[in-house]
Amino acid sequence: MRADDFAKYFNDKVDSVHASAAATPLYDVLRRVDFTAVTVDEVAKLVSSALNKTCQLDPATTWLVKDTSGLLSPFVALLINKSLTTGCFPAESKEAIIWPLLEREGLDLTDLKNYRPVSNLQFLSKLLERVVQARLQAHLDGSSLLPGWQSAYRRLLSTETTVTKVFNDLLIAEDQRQMSSLCLLDLSSAFDTVDCDLLLQRLKRQSGLCGTVLQWI
Repeated sequence: MRADDFAKYFNDKVDSVHASAAATPLYDVLRRVDFTAVTVDEVAKLVSSALNKTCQLDPATTWLVKDTSGLLSPFVALLINKSLTTGCFPAESKEAIIWPLLEREGLDLTDLKNYRPVSNLQFLSKLLERVVQARLQAHLDGSSLLPGWQSAYRRLLSTETTVTKVFNDLLIAEDQRQMSSLCLLDLSSAFDTVDCDLLLQRLKRQSGLCGTVLQWI
């Protein structure tokens, strides 16, 4: 199979899910958020804690960047702050290497539906996204904008705490001689098929993001 075959299949799949998705209601919030500047120390900590993964598009390997973080951190901080204040995500950092990986071993190698696209992102783009993620997370948590039972992409809440909560609820129901029914929903290509226009509307009206922050996203 050619790279064009994978690209067409993944694009068509995303378009198909988009076409079948319905809009959700919006409501307004009053509190707004602005990006705070990143410090050199913050950048240095992010670099040192990063995994030693390197993208083919990176000008230098990750281990080399980590070894010279003391020298590079001030310049990286300058670039990140320029991005935050202008609301511009560098065009070069939007590029990625896409690898088609099998969903699991033993599947038919000639069937495109058995593959999922995995993006290998550049180191600087991941660093910039981690800075923004920390600021957005603080805003969402501080304003209580996340669903109370969301147990992913949150500190101290994970799939493990989800399983513990569900298991405990089932035990309580059993003790009270109640019947239980569990419904599991798996969304196809959930992250790849996000409606960007709808997401921006929700971030603006429900999360208070506007101006340079919304422009950056």
